Amino acid sequence: MISRKYLHILSTQTTKVSTPLYVRLKFNGGITMSKQHLLWLENCLKEVHKKTNLESFIGLEIVEVAEGKIVYRAKISDKHCNIYGFVHGGILSSIADIAMGISCMTLGKRVVTIDMSISYIKNVTQGSIITAVGEVIGNGRTIMRATGEILDERQQLLVKSQASYYVTGSFRKDDFPGLMPG
Repeated sequence: MISRKYLHILSTQTTKVSTPLYVRLKFNGGITMSKQHLLWLENCLKEVHKKTNLESFIGLEIVEVAEGKIVYRAKISDKHCNIYGFVHGGILSSIADIAMGISCMTLGKRVVTIDMSISYIKNVTQGSIITAVGEVIGNGRTIMRATGEILDERQQLLVKSQASYYVTGSFRKDDFPGLMPG
């Protein structure tokens, strides 16, 4: 059973919602996140992505944040390409890992990657717009599992991935310094 102190997530920083965010319990014992939490998380991620090196370098743009799912979009530039003019596999791998890891965060958990498998199916060149989707498929207490897909503009599959994430805890006020309410 989850203790009452973990049910209260924090207050939101947006002016649209001024009430505290609460976690709702599902019948299966899992946790669902309120719409206010997902909105708060999306706003925090947008701010964090402006500051962190990798997400900023890749140019990830949040398209959708839902419970257990995130959708990103990015435009491929020359800095993302290998010597053959195609997007580098390391860039695609990083995007897949970010999308899958953030999909775990939508459930209020802090995670780190413990393993990842990736299949490169097709590739794209500079100027292409790609979409990355991360979805949680296993929401365990200590281990989470997620899948990822990266698609091109025509919705053709470029990458298929899956990963396991170790749960290090729940969100705390110091996870996003300066973005969390006091």
